[in-house]
Amino acid sequence: MNSDLNFEILQLESNREKLAERITDLHFKNNPDLEKRYGEKGRDYCYEDALYHLNYLIESLRIESPDMFNHYLQWSWHMLKAREIPKNDLLHNLDYMEEAIRQELMNADMEISIEYIRKGKHYLENLKPVEKHYLKTEEPLYEEAKEYLNLLLDSKRQQAGQLIDELVKQDIPVKDIYEHIFQTTQYEIGALWQRNEITVAHEHYCTAATQLIMSRLYPLIFSTPKKGQRMVACSVSSELHEIGIRMVADFFEMDGWDTYYMGSNMPDNHLIQSIKEHRAQLLAISVTLPIHIQKVTSLIEKIRNMPDMDDLKIMAGGYPFSIIPDLQNRMGADATAVNARKAIETANQIVN
Repeated sequence: MNSDLNFEILQLESNREKLAERITDLHFKNNPDLEKRYGEKGRDYCYEDALYHLNYLIESLRIESPDMFNHYLQWSWHMLKAREIPKNDLLHNLDYMEEAIRQELMNADMEISIEYIRKGKHYLENLKPVEKHYLKTEEPLYEEAKEYLNLLLDSKRQQAGQLIDELVKQDIPVKDIYEHIFQTTQYEIGALWQRNEITVAHEHYCTAATQLIMSRLYPLIFSTPKKGQRMVACSVSSELHEIGIRMVADFFEMDGWDTYYMGSNMPDNHLIQSIKEHRAQLLAISVTLPIHIQKVTSLIEKIRNMPDMDDLKIMAGGYPFSIIPDLQNRMGADATAVNARKAIETANQIVN
């Protein structure tokens, strides 16, 4: 990272609250009806949104990826569009972000940051609406996945579990159930929330129900003969999305690995202690929100500086890796993978 870019990141980080306040003021100054419609609560929401946008800008600059900022804007627009908030509101936010940076940091050269904002605005202006659907008729177990999802959305957790039990009795491989039912429906649930077709409560219920149903399969999963390879799996600290990495850990267990799943929001020092305690050969770490990328990079750097962990291989994965080419190398990881099956294939190569 060059010194100019590093300087801009430090400026944004140390002034982000002040910038968010200025962005909020510009919104309400240029749109007087906002005060009447939303009052003080509206200001709070506007301030939180401004902080969120700034955090994504900072992280995109840190990994030198305008694409990551653009993808965040795309996600934001689809989410807002479903809630009948026009694209212009987001475009204005980018204008106010640029204006706030110029006003608050007038003595600093912030041209790289402003270039990212302008590229993001151009990308957003030319973006066409696209609805993502993950349940596809041509995919294996489509009908079963559709039925499973509908049962969960109807809060019929018991019946959803019975459906999975029935598939197991029919000798449907557990890996196929994970990949084509659990994973696919989790993606679809996220898309439904983004399209404002379900609430956060629905999303949380469906995820919790799936985790419970997954646990019912553990007698099968943990009965796999072991081959002496050990891995620790977790989400990075502050990351609360855990079901993806849990599925990956279960795939490794089914492949004969001894797995130690540490869950989400794992503090670095406790994670490192667990790696040593279990004499792990592989660390699999997940990040879903791009704003947590730096935490993964920092963790990997700590591990690489420990001479007694020279042989540990590190795989990092999650949503940001589908956006940013070569991200794993930038972070210092040994590998990444697009799905659990590929993760096992890659891990068996690098560990052996």
